[in-house]
Amino acid sequence: MYAVIDTETTGLSPAYRHRVIEVAVVLLDAHGQFEREWVTLLNPQRDLGPQHIHGILTADVLAAPDFGEVAGRLAALLAGRMVVGHNVEFDLGFLRAEFARLGVSVPLVTERSMCTMALAGYLHPGAKRTLGACCSAAGISIEGWHSALADTRATAQLFSHYLQAFPSPPPWQWVYEEVRRYNWPTLPGADGMATVRPVHAGGRHGWMSRLVDQLPRVPEPPQADSYLAVLDTILANREITEAEADQLVHVATDLGLTRSQVDELHRVYVTDLADALWSEGAGSPEQRGDLDRVAVMLGQRVADVDDALLRASSGRYVVPDRPGAQGFPAGSSLVFTGDMIEAREIWWDRAVGAGFVPQEAVRPDTTFVVAADVDSLSMKARAAREYGVPIVAVEDFVRMLPGAEQRKAG
Repeated sequence: MYAVIDTETTGLSPAYRHRVIEVAVVLLDAHGQFEREWVTLLNPQRDLGPQHIHGILTADVLAAPDFGEVAGRLAALLAGRMVVGHNVEFDLGFLRAEFARLGVSVPLVTERSMCTMALAGYLHPGAKRTLGACCSAAGISIEGWHSALADTRATAQLFSHYLQAFPSPPPWQWVYEEVRRYNWPTLPGADGMATVRPVHAGGRHGWMSRLVDQLPRVPEPPQADSYLAVLDTILANREITEAEADQLVHVATDLGLTRSQVDELHRVYVTDLADALWSEGAGSPEQRGDLDRVAVMLGQRVADVDDALLRASSGRYVVPDRPGAQGFPAGSSLVFTGDMIEAREIWWDRAVGAGFVPQEAVRPDTTFVVAADVDSLSMKARAAREYGVPIVAVEDFVRMLPGAEQRKAG
């Protein structure tokens, strides 16, 4: 009756031509009992994207089939079954795109599928968002974090657990009756060979992921948790790369979120991360630095993190003294280098508004350089080092902007 799915992908959005590189399916009967499972790596014929998350190496996929070679097998597994996933829209979007590459349309309809992330919020008000947090609350362990099969097995167990809260047949039985009559195209690859990932593969699950598992759900707008679940995933590496930031824009657009809604979600997200960090004891300077970088990449200010920690601690948090952050007077010249989540024009306007004089190129008389990465090897950064021009991080520059000191005092 049910087909539980999970994918690992080369990025966040099919709109960026990102591909599925691992897909797993666990089949369950009407009572949530295990029937069988299937998993394979896929050769996407492109780079593998965030290997720090999914842990798959190029050597692992060289001999793996491409999607077309297993499309028939996957379609046969999904046909006539209600699809289940955790943040299922993400996986369905990628699978629809993969089938579309083959020139076929498949009846993978989000509104006719089941999402364990949504079920968690329905059954347990106050439940967290991530698969790890939901499984932990249900007493389910996940082995092989961020492998498609491990996550699919965990999602299947979670769905079976949630299924016990509903009568038999469940309220969605009419949806299943509709789904099982869907016509699926006949595709080649019904007997395609699967390639299973080596035991070495598996993404990292570090301290930032522990914080993410503590974050509360965000009920409004309705797409909020779907968007934030994607953000949760990429923070396994404790940062957001420029490419991931661009992809997040597409994810938000695909979900129908406005710019103001995304800005508010980012504000709430940074505040919730700060609350979680304080609950673990305020964290180390390295962890605070990671959180500051995440905040800046999400368009927030380091001072916003200070404010959130002050609120979380009821005023007990001591805002660190950051010498030199305010050491450049109005009229100082500056140059930006590196890619930031917001357009360069926005940062240029902020600099002018703060009384600084932005320049396009580094000169011997340039006062300082603002870098997305202070260790950058860009031409501007190299010129700054050659001329002895100080290079400051974006988060330090943010504290120079109007309002930073008032926020610190508040």
